[in-house]
Formats: sequence, structure tokens, C-alpha cells
Amino acid sequence: MFKRTLRGKVILNLTQDERNLLVDLYRQMQDLLESPQVPENSDPLARLVGLEGPTESPSDPAVARLFPVAYLDDEIAAADFRRYTEPDLRSEKLSNLGLVAQLLQSDTEKLELSEQQSNAWLRSLNDLRLVLGTRIGVGEDYREEENDDPGFHLYDYLTYLQGSLIDAL
Repeated sequence: MFKRTLRGKVILNLTQDERNLLVDLYRQMQDLLESPQVPENSDPLARLVGLEGPTESPSDPAVARLFPVAYLDDEIAAADFRRYTEPDLRSEKLSNLGLVAQLLQSDTEKLELSEQQSNAWLRSLNDLRLVLGTRIGVGEDYREEENDDPGFHLYDYLTYLQGSLIDAL
């Protein structure tokens, strides 16, 4: 997993099976995020200056988990906030996913990560866990010992990976 060297570098060591699994997960996550909801009749001026983001929460609960409502008691403020922030957030998430997927396809057995790469790993692992957790129903009442579903085991593996990265940082 993730370890810190004596020189202060973060090293990642995964088996080929782990890499293949993560590459597949990251590709699925990229597919999920690459199709944003853009209003059909958006304002041409807003489109011109790049402010044509969505105003409604995503219909997919897993994607909505990545882009939560900013103002629960003010629909107009929430719509404006989403319009102005979601496109950049989505782009940043896709950038992190792409960077990590590229690293996973490296031929090097042990990867030495820069600070930027470590941060991309941390953010993208968190996003993967949020999406998977939403899909399998992880909530406040989640109990690991009560779940035999493979999705829960995958969720626990991602949690372990994230924890080892946090420990290394």
C-alpha cells in the first residue's frame, strides 16, 4: 500500500490485480462524471463566459453525493452556487481521476508519488468511496460484520487504501 520513505517520499506498492481493479473503478468513475447535466436552453451569455453549469442536483444519488446542495433553505442560492461551482469541481475530480489512472498504468512496480499525485490519490479515493458507499447503502448504521456483499468488501478495501495514504502523509 502507501508508505513514507526515510526521505519523506510517498511510495505506493500494489499487485497487478489491485492495479487492474483500481483502473477499472477509475474508468467507471470517469464515465459517471463525464456526462454532466447542462440546461438545454441555457443563457448564451452564460455559455460564452463559461457559467452554464447545472442548477439542479444530479438525479443519480451517487453523483449527487459528490455535489451536495450548498443551501438547503434557499433554492435560488443553491441553484446559483451549483451553476457557478459544479463545472470546475467536476473538472477537478476528472483531472484527479485521470492522473491516478495514468499512474496505475505505469510499468513501475513501486510508484514514488509527488505531493500533487498524493493529493490526487487522496481526493479520488474519497470520491470513489462516496460513490460506492451511496450505491451499496453505507450509512450511519453500517456495520462491517453484518455485510457479506462484495460491494462492502470493496468499500472496506478502498477505506484501507485511503487510511494507509493518510498514515503515510
